Amino acid sequence: MRQLKEGGKIAIVSPSGTIDESLLEEGVEKIRERGYEVEIMPHVVGCKRGVFSAEDSERAADLVEAMRRDDIDAIICARGGYGAVRTLQGIDEREWDRCDKWIVGFSDITAIHSMMVKHGKKSLHGPMIKHVAHHGMDSEDVKQMMEIMSGEKYVTKGRAGEGSVEGESEGVLVGGNLSLVYSLRATPADIDPKGKILFIEDLSEYNYHIDRMVQNLKYSGFLKELKGVVVGQYTGMKDGATAFGKTATEIIVDAVKEYGYPVWTGFEAGHGQEVNKPLVMGARVKMRVSGGQGEIEEAE
Repeated sequence: MRQLKEGGKIAIVSPSGTIDESLLEEGVEKIRERGYEVEIMPHVVGCKRGVFSAEDSERAADLVEAMRRDDIDAIICARGGYGAVRTLQGIDEREWDRCDKWIVGFSDITAIHSMMVKHGKKSLHGPMIKHVAHHGMDSEDVKQMMEIMSGEKYVTKGRAGEGSVEGESEGVLVGGNLSLVYSLRATPADIDPKGKILFIEDLSEYNYHIDRMVQNLKYSGFLKELKGVVVGQYTGMKDGATAFGKTATEIIVDAVKEYGYPVWTGFEAGHGQEVNKPLVMGARVKMRVSGGQGEIEEAE
């Protein structure tokens, strides 16, 4: 992927929801203070259409322009929300083959990561503008995100939580938001699970919804084909009138236990307010879980 050099230009796009203009300005100013040039694409603000930042065609046009332009070195999404799957439908798949730039985002941006992976590209599941506005450029997750775009090798380490399964494996890192992974099944952006290491996180879902999605992945054979699973933050999970009886993490661990591959639970990425560690989607990585610790390192 193209390296983001000092003084390089970053485009801000919003392929999904609309962002509060004051948050956008604050986040962009903090990036500019570090010497980067920032261009906010035309339909990020001022074009709101319901929950969307702009019309589907306008959001697609912004992203395609940012992908094509030689003077733009990297692309950061303003926010997630909902709408990326509609944006994808307005983009010719050949555009993804030509894209050589980092695209950064998470949550609904999982749809874009999935399409990039399908076309053999890498992209960054990581902090967006709201996080930069709130936590600044010196937070560890934002610093690592910028370092990766600047060409540093990807390595991440941390505590492996309860239910983790020890082991080592190698595969291509994929995934993001579980609801998006589930909703993309049988679409052109669907993930081929064979030889992949799957990261999944989610927000404000009922536990039985998590189970329903995970059972789809299990029953279809998707989980069996994987080389490993990384379980991120499950924030604001809910139970119905009758408790489901398992947490989201327990649901996932139970579903994959028969496959024997490594599982890293408690990975600090997702919708938590404080930390959102970046993951390089589409990268071939080595994953190790041992002694209560996990590590993911980009393979040579």
